[in-house]
Amino acid sequence: PIIPIIIGDTPRTFAAWKALFEAGVFVNAIIPPAVVDGRQLLRTSYMATHTDKQLDYVLQTFRDVGKRLGLI
Repeated sequence: PIIPIIIGDTPRTFAAWKALFEAGVFVNAIIPPAVVDGRQLLRTSYMATHTDKQLDYVLQTFRDVGKRLGLI
């Protein structure tokens, strides 16, 4: 499945994308014109072959990045 994580503006979307990438988590940054302005997002994808350990790492990394950037 593909799960969007809506950030809402371009600079914060790219900041989150870069921080996640540097931590080893690959996501796609989606910005206008691919989405309406104000709906910028990170596009995440998951497969049945991902392990629980990998998914736990992704969730923890999203939490760390989100807190550091003031998203959560």
